[in-house]
Amino acid sequence: MLNHLNVDQIKQIADLSNECRALRDNILNKTYQTDVDEVSRPRGERNPSSFDSLEVVEATDGSGKYQQLRDMIAELPDDARTELRAIMWVGRGDFSAGDWDQALAQANGSSSQTVIDTLAEKADLHDYLMKGLYKLDLL
Repeated sequence: MLNHLNVDQIKQIADLSNECRALRDNILNKTYQTDVDEVSRPRGERNPSSFDSLEVVEATDGSGKYQQLRDMIAELPDDARTELRAIMWVGRGDFSAGDWDQALAQANGSSSQTVIDTLAEKADLHDYLMKGLYKLDLL
């Protein structure tokens, strides 16, 4: 099933993403909603913002974890990034495990920089990758 990526590489990326998410959550715990919203929203509603991604970690944390995550993804060959993106989609529920070939075909169409940005910025990348591995019976 995986020809260009192994499970240990995926777990390393997932773990680093989880560390970045913990940093993001720590940063956001210090931020009040009124600091990021101009207009107060009715109860139960909110607007998605850049705080929903890991970009906030890059901008505010000096540990370099986010850059390590980006570098780890960027250093993968294009075919490996395609597989990583397809695994994320299976874990997110966009494709079932039985639709693996279709997920791979669709993941193959984007430019390298777009894929790197898309993957690295996902706050839930860890969860998506681990669920994808589980759904594909790779764990």
